[in-house]
Amino acid sequence: MGLISPVSCTIVVTMILAAWAVHSPAAEKPAKAAPPSAKKPAAKKKITYEEHVKPILREKCFSCHNPDKKSNDLDLTSYATLMEGGASGEVIEPGSADDSYLFMLVSHEDEPYMPPESDKLSDELLAVIKAWIDGGALEHSGSKAAAPKKPDVALSLSAAPTEKPTVVAMPKDLPTQPVVRTDRATAVTALATSPWAPLAAVAGQKQVFLYHTGTLQRLGVLPFPEGVPHVLRFSRNGSLLLAGGGRGGASGRTVVWDVATGKRLFEVGDELDAVLAADISADQTLIALGSPLRVVRVYSTADGTLAYQFRKHTDWIYAVAFSPDGVLLATADRNGGLY
Repeated sequence: MGLISPVSCTIVVTMILAAWAVHSPAAEKPAKAAPPSAKKPAAKKKITYEEHVKPILREKCFSCHNPDKKSNDLDLTSYATLMEGGASGEVIEPGSADDSYLFMLVSHEDEPYMPPESDKLSDELLAVIKAWIDGGALEHSGSKAAAPKKPDVALSLSAAPTEKPTVVAMPKDLPTQPVVRTDRATAVTALATSPWAPLAAVAGQKQVFLYHTGTLQRLGVLPFPEGVPHVLRFSRNGSLLLAGGGRGGASGRTVVWDVATGKRLFEVGDELDAVLAADISADQTLIALGSPLRVVRVYSTADGTLAYQFRKHTDWIYAVAFSPDGVLLATADRNGGLY
């Protein structure tokens, strides 16, 4: 065999090295792909009255519920009138389609079925309405979800209490320092005592004091930032304390606390004057209130909606009381009217 020239040797070595480079693991490893450009997750589409629900109502409901023909005093042609409700009260509970009267009717879960003498809406249309209500009942894409009115806890009882409870409610570890301090003592605007426990509630500026009736020890202070409480009432079993008040000529509200924990459980009313009279029924399903506006309003504790109201008084309403069985409601005004 003849000798390989230096030039040929160089060529062979170069070819071998090139072959090694092609078949080496490093060469077989694919090049790392460039990371894709970061994309923001798609925003969840908002279901609104104007864009999604109104077209459904226009086709199915506007013929009976419009400004000229307000069946059951309900107008569905605008967001404002829909949310206002009708003769049966509010029909939309923002955040909860299952508690909304309108959805219960159109889904045929409650009577009278709507639309009348028609088949139930398709599952697709019902899903749109349900998603709209559960999403906070938005008017348009720029709206904020309406706050749900349904309370976090159930206040109603299965039956009105007739006997002393096994455990009477007394405040435990509540703050005892006053919310407001004044140079002079102010007038007591309301007073109530528990039906079972040695406990008294005394109203002051923006607060309610709880005292032990035997030792006169202060057991707690409940803030009432709405203004001055003008009425205090314990529930029939003594577990709840109701206060009604506000700011004269400006605003009024009624609130309910848990006596043992001091937790604020419920609030109703949005009066344009201070609440002067209020009471809670024995089974804790209704709260009635009255004010200088001469209107008695009764609210459901199940969802905070207005159950009914009447305007028979001719002067400021100073007294409101349910009968022990909750069947009757007595109201009185400054002019001597009693109903």
